[in-house]
Amino acid sequence: MTIDQVGPNGSRAPWGHSNRIYSILQYNYIVFPCTLLLTFYGLRRLVDYTGYYAQVSDEGWTRSATIHAVLTAFFFFIQIPPYANTLGLCLPMQPYKYSTGPKTRRLGTLRVCLVTKGTNVQAAIKSAHCWDVLTQRNHPSVHFHVLVDNDNSDEFRQQLPSYITVDQVPKHVPSKRAMYKARALEHFRQKYKLSKEDWVLHLDEESEIDEHVMVTSLDFIKRGTALFGNGTIYYTSTNHWTNTFLSAAEVVRLAEDYGRFQLPFKAFRRPLLGWIHGSWMLINGEVENTIKWDTDNVCEDYWFGYHAAKHGFKFEWVHALFREQPPVSVLDFWRQRRRWYTGIWGVNTITVRLALIAAGLGGLGIFIFPIIALFGVRVVVPPWYWPWMLFNDATNLHVLVVAGVLQDLSVADISIVSIVYHVIMSVLLSPFAHILQTVALASALVVPSKGYCVIDKT
Repeated sequence: MTIDQVGPNGSRAPWGHSNRIYSILQYNYIVFPCTLLLTFYGLRRLVDYTGYYAQVSDEGWTRSATIHAVLTAFFFFIQIPPYANTLGLCLPMQPYKYSTGPKTRRLGTLRVCLVTKGTNVQAAIKSAHCWDVLTQRNHPSVHFHVLVDNDNSDEFRQQLPSYITVDQVPKHVPSKRAMYKARALEHFRQKYKLSKEDWVLHLDEESEIDEHVMVTSLDFIKRGTALFGNGTIYYTSTNHWTNTFLSAAEVVRLAEDYGRFQLPFKAFRRPLLGWIHGSWMLINGEVENTIKWDTDNVCEDYWFGYHAAKHGFKFEWVHALFREQPPVSVLDFWRQRRRWYTGIWGVNTITVRLALIAAGLGGLGIFIFPIIALFGVRVVVPPWYWPWMLFNDATNLHVLVVAGVLQDLSVADISIVSIVYHVIMSVLLSPFAHILQTVALASALVVPSKGYCVIDKT
C-alpha cells in the first residue's frame, strides 16, 4: 500500500518518495534480522582479518575476558531492556496497521497544532506551508493552527494562508504552574474545550508533515484503540548532513526511535516511564483534560507522558514519518540536551532518575573496547565467548547502520556513495555524540538548566 501524495491543487508533495521507507518497514521482521546477520558476519570477518580489538585464545578464561565480561554485563543490563534497539527493529512494525479494519471511534475534530515561541518565524512558516498540499485541508473535521507564544502573531497571519488559524497565547493563562511551552499548550487545551471525540496532533515549529502522516493519523483515530500516539522523527527537513557531527548525533536519536522508544509502546502499550517525543504527539482530548499541561517542567513532553502512563492511558507507536532538523550548532545541541535532562530529573521519582542515569551511561559502554583498541589493547577471550562478544557489538553497530540508511532513503536523489559515507561517519562519530550527551547530563545534574532555551532553527 502506498499513499499518493498529491495536493488538492494537483501539486506534488515534496516527500512522496518516502513510501519506500514504509515498504521496508512493512517487512522489517524479515529484512532487519537478515541485515543483522550480515552485520555480524561482516564484523567477524573484519576482526578475523585485522585482529582488531579481539583475539581468540585456547588457553581458557583470561584476565582481559573477565574485565570485558564484567563491564559488558554492567552496560548490558542498564540498557532498558537489553537489546532494546535490536528487538524494536526486528519485531513487526506494521506501518499500515490502521488502514484496514472496522471503524471503532467517531472523530469530532482533529486539530493540527504547530506551537512556536515566535522567534524562529521562517522555520514555523516553512513547516506550516507543508500543509498546503494536503488533501485534508478540505476535511470538515480537520483544523490547522499555528500557536504563537509571543506578541508577533500578526506577522504569522500576514504570511500564512486563510485556512490556518493563528492563535496567540495571552499574557495570562488560567493555571497553577504552567510555564514555557506547557503554558501555550494549556491555553490551547482550554480555548478549544476538547472532548473525548477531539484530538490534537502536536508539532514543534520545525516539524514537517505529509499526506501519509495525516492519513495514518485519521486511521489511528478511527480504527485504533489507544488514546495517545507517538511516532518516528527523521532529521532531514533542513541541513541534512550540513554539519557532520550533528547529523551523526541525530542518527543515534533515530536509532532509539526504532528501538527503546518504540519497544515499550509495542510490548506494554505505554512508554518507558515518560520517554516520548514532544513533537509527533497525537493525543485524545480526554487525556489532555485529565493530565492537563499545568507544569513548570522544562521538559513538558516527558512530564506529560509520565503522568499519562501513570494514569493508565494506552499508547501506541504510529509508523508515519515527521521531518525535523538537527540543531545548527554544537552549543544548541548542548543546550537542548541540558534542558531535557534538567526536566526529566525534575520529575523527582527515583525510578525516573535511575533510568536517566542508566540511559546516559548505557550509550558509552558499547564503545569502550573498540576505542581502547586504538591504543593497541586487545581483548583475549576463549572460543566459546567470542561469538557472543561479536554478536553483542554487531547489534549496536547494526542499529546505527539501519538508522543511517533509512534516514538517507527518506531524502530524494541521494547517491549510494553519500549513503555509505554517512553510515561510516555515523558509526565513527556516535561515540563522541554519546560522550557529549553524558557530559551534558552530568552538568545538568550539578547545575540545572535555567529557563526554556529555544534553539536556533535558521
